[in-house]
Amino acid sequence: MVGGGAMGSAAAYQLARAGSPVLLLEQFPIGHERGASHGHSRIIRLSYEQPTYVRLSQEAYRLWAELELDAGEKLLVKTGMVDLGKRGHPAFESCIASMQEVGIDHQILTGRELAGRYPQFQLGQELVAVLQADAGILNPDYLVPLMARMAAGHGAAVVDNAPVRSIRLDDRGAGVETDRGRYRCQKLILSVGPWAGPVLQGIGLSLPLVVTQEQYAFFKPAKPENYQPGRFPIFAYYGDTPHGPDLEFYGFPIYGLPGVKIARHHRGPVTTADSRSFEADPAVLIDLRGYLESFLPDAWGEVIHAKTCLYTNTPDRHFIIDQMPGYPHVVIAAGFSGHGFKFAILVGKIVAELARSGRTDYPIDLFSLTRFRQR
Repeated sequence: MVGGGAMGSAAAYQLARAGSPVLLLEQFPIGHERGASHGHSRIIRLSYEQPTYVRLSQEAYRLWAELELDAGEKLLVKTGMVDLGKRGHPAFESCIASMQEVGIDHQILTGRELAGRYPQFQLGQELVAVLQADAGILNPDYLVPLMARMAAGHGAAVVDNAPVRSIRLDDRGAGVETDRGRYRCQKLILSVGPWAGPVLQGIGLSLPLVVTQEQYAFFKPAKPENYQPGRFPIFAYYGDTPHGPDLEFYGFPIYGLPGVKIARHHRGPVTTADSRSFEADPAVLIDLRGYLESFLPDAWGEVIHAKTCLYTNTPDRHFIIDQMPGYPHVVIAAGFSGHGFKFAILVGKIVAELARSGRTDYPIDLFSLTRFRQR
């Protein structure tokens, strides 16, 4: 298993828990901040534009609950979520239609009705809100190291600070050379986040992956007590973006740091995992403050913390979860396009099943590599 971020640590955990021998290799310390699996908070939700993701999200909730039982601690903080948009917005309407198709409980509220529930919001008359009570927060900074430790507790070998220098595939397995030794395996899982493009290119698989540098920030609200979990939900806004009508920004109640977190979605510049910047862009902070000023006028105080992160994007923003053409003993998990963390525990189970038996009963046709070969 190469890659010890969210998906890799989850796959190692699922394999070890099922009794398979596992070696997890990570180029940096487990829990590092150079990829996409870091920060205090990620959204888990049931509002999604495609019914497939809604159903997979339901299963992810179940598997996170299993991990909670195995770890003996609570890992998911339920907050509820408000999706905001105008009626007729394609992505916003698709979220509503998908929840209706799958049978997810939700409420559609006017701006005035939302303010009756959450007076922190000030919306124009043209906006409506969709409230879904089951949404919540997962903490990558805690969960990634936890899953790696849990994998080790179930018998996996976890080796970090082990950059991979070469991978050689053959019909019997793979050879992996790292700075800490050479390894041989019969099955290989590759989940290397923003390094996926060059790593896969090195074994003969060229994929249309684009890495972008995104940014988030925490702002100090005038009344922090009004933005605590339980008194304020996760929120997301569907607007007009450079890519067309899409999810434009999202945010969190106070969690991890004493401020309201807000982030733009799919708005950052193209970069690479090795050339990206770790410095926050002041222009983006102005943008983020403007969102809060428009919707949450008492939440846009001083910036407490700002950071960059990476998305590894596919052209259709669907994941890649598949076996490598010509080498079915190599399983690839990549291109999670900025919305994968909530599914990490499930992706780990899926790739573990593919590695163990070459098949899974989960619906993953949407994530097949064949969609790129057909273009």
